[in-house]
Amino acid sequence: MIKALKVVLIIFGALSIASGLAHIIAPDQLKSMMGIEEMPAVCEPALFAMAMVGISFIAGGVYLIVVGTRDIIRHIYWVQFAILWAILAVAAGLYSVAQGYVTFDQVMMPIIMDAVFAVAFLVLYPYGKARSKK
Repeated sequence: MIKALKVVLIIFGALSIASGLAHIIAPDQLKSMMGIEEMPAVCEPALFAMAMVGISFIAGGVYLIVVGTRDIIRHIYWVQFAILWAILAVAAGLYSVAQGYVTFDQVMMPIIMDAVFAVAFLVLYPYGKARSKK
């Protein structure tokens, strides 16, 4: 189970880094993938916010990859961070849909992906070992 958790952490970290880079380097492509054609000039500063989000994705992703290559039990808080990150990403996505900020079609893939990772982390979490280490 620990090996599987390591693999899932590394994949989640790599996807987070890729997403972060896309937020920084290719925000126009992300907008078009979400179905946003034209953005008023007044909204252009939002691209700066996208870059800042990208930085946080990259930073978190790097550490998740590092933890995936190390002793999971010793770094159990990073596993808990990954669980929280995935769950909050699903909650924020669903909240954004509920508020009408976006449609489900626009954010379906990230919501599903984060939900799958959240479930995988929860299933693979080393409950007994993590408790005995504290």
